[in-house]
Amino acid sequence: LALTASATRPVARDILRQLGMRKPAGYKGSFFRANLEIGCRKKGTGDTKKELLSLIKRRKGESGIVYCLSRKGVEQTCTFLKANGVNALPYHAGLDRDLRRETQEKFIRDQVQIVVATIAFGMGIDKPDVRLVVHYDLPKTVEGYYQETGRAGRDGFPSDCVLFYSY
Repeated sequence: LALTASATRPVARDILRQLGMRKPAGYKGSFFRANLEIGCRKKGTGDTKKELLSLIKRRKGESGIVYCLSRKGVEQTCTFLKANGVNALPYHAGLDRDLRRETQEKFIRDQVQIVVATIAFGMGIDKPDVRLVVHYDLPKTVEGYYQETGRAGRDGFPSDCVLFYSY
C-alpha cells in the first residue's frame, strides 16, 4: 500500500516504480478543501509583522504555523511574536534535535499556540485542529505550498491559510 496526499504525477510514478508495484489499483480524491479560507496579502503595504500579529490574535488560543524560508526569518519572527504576547516557539534544522522534538510535542499537546518554522516542520505531524497556516515568505514550490496549507483544518472545521508575497 502506498499513500500520498500531495505527490505530483511524476513523483507518484517514481514511488510505484521504486516499490516494484505494477498496475496497482489507484484512488484519487479532490484537492479542494471547502473548510480552508485561502488569502494573499502583499508585503510592504504597511507593517507586515503587525498584520501577522493581527491574524494570530483573531485566532487567539488556536493552533497555527507560520512558515518562513530561512532560519534567521524564523528566529526574528518568533522573537517579534513573543515580544507581543504570543505563545510561540521556533522550529528549524539548526536547532538541537531534542529541542525540535520537544517543540513538536508541545504543539501537539496545545502547550504552545504558534510554531514559527522552516519547511522542516510538519512532516509526519497530524494535528487536526490547526486553524491558521501563514506563509510569511513565498514557498519554493506550488507543491510545497499545497502540502503546507494542507496541515490546516484536517478536522474539517474552518481554518485560514494566508500567503504574504512581494515582487
